[in-house]
Amino acid sequence: MTVRARSGPDRFLVDLGMLGRNHKGVGRVLAELGSRLARDDRVRLACTAAALDHLAGIDRSCISVLPATPQSIWEQVVLPAAARRVGAGAVYSHMEGGALWGPPLVLHVPEDPEVRWSREPAITRRERARRRYSRALLDRSLARARVVASTRATAADLHRNHGVPLAAITVVPLGVDLDRFSPGPGSGEQHRAPAFFHLASPDPRDRSELVIDAFAALVEARSEPVRLVVGGDLGGRRPTLAGRAAALGVGDLVTLTGRLTDVALADAYRSAVATIHASPDEGFGLQPLEAMACGTLVISTPADAVAEVVGDGAVVWSEPDRGALAAALGQAIDDRALRQRARQVNPTIAASFTWERTAHAILALLEEEARRLPGQPRDR
Repeated sequence: MTVRARSGPDRFLVDLGMLGRNHKGVGRVLAELGSRLARDDRVRLACTAAALDHLAGIDRSCISVLPATPQSIWEQVVLPAAARRVGAGAVYSHMEGGALWGPPLVLHVPEDPEVRWSREPAITRRERARRRYSRALLDRSLARARVVASTRATAADLHRNHGVPLAAITVVPLGVDLDRFSPGPGSGEQHRAPAFFHLASPDPRDRSELVIDAFAALVEARSEPVRLVVGGDLGGRRPTLAGRAAALGVGDLVTLTGRLTDVALADAYRSAVATIHASPDEGFGLQPLEAMACGTLVISTPADAVAEVVGDGAVVWSEPDRGALAAALGQAIDDRALRQRARQVNPTIAASFTWERTAHAILALLEEEARRLPGQPRDR
């Protein structure tokens, strides 16, 4: 991205408050976007000290290190005050809510929480109260912000559940780092025993239990050796998943790696016969996209946003149940032509999603918001 000189009073503050605290998709997005937006000298990054390790190589003069606070205080007090101090003409946040005062806000909503909550009933009074607060915050943020979604599917959710006109939502796809995630020689073919890869986390929406159940069914149904590699920091779920694999008789065939570096993650994608993505809903589908960039076949349960991103890529779709997912795993092993198509087609599709393009689009929206006069309608 070309560095631009300061233009009059234009200053932009980029909210990286979750960087260093969120180790899933939001953390990835903030690190990738922050590093690219910082190349424009009108941009200042707002983060806590926990984020600095993720911003190595960025000039510290463009970083405002702010005190770590609860998220609500960060959004409504710390960030708007920082924006005022640096004279920001607009603020960018990648969150499910944003500041209700201060400079114009470009709010990039990762996913509609109503979709997630519909699958997870609020069973405690505290959780119900938290959701009421989050819902009210998001609705008020959407009313004042320039709303951005990463897919048309997420835009449709925001329209359906929050009444945001589709014409008022700008769709800006996320990207993939093609220098780190790229095909390797013989992806998925170098092991005598086929290995599946599943990237997990403490979030139960990854449905790692379902993945292990389906893998056990595959092992039971087939005679040839097969393995499952589960990557990612599992937190307190690690003993549960290890115990489940052992109880199903596949403990020695399932490897729990823990957190992976980007280099190790790319290697895991490349060495897998297929990557398993079992989340029931997504705002974009960053993991399948990074796997595709490595030339890997993707096995995914249906999610509108993922289908939108992968397009005509080599994907095996599976219903979210043990038998259907086991059958999809078997298809990935048996269909060598499909794996070869994945190595040829999937990187080409992934290459159309770049972080540079995402950063350019975000900067353009920040510029528009900074120039818009109070009360002036937005361009649609």
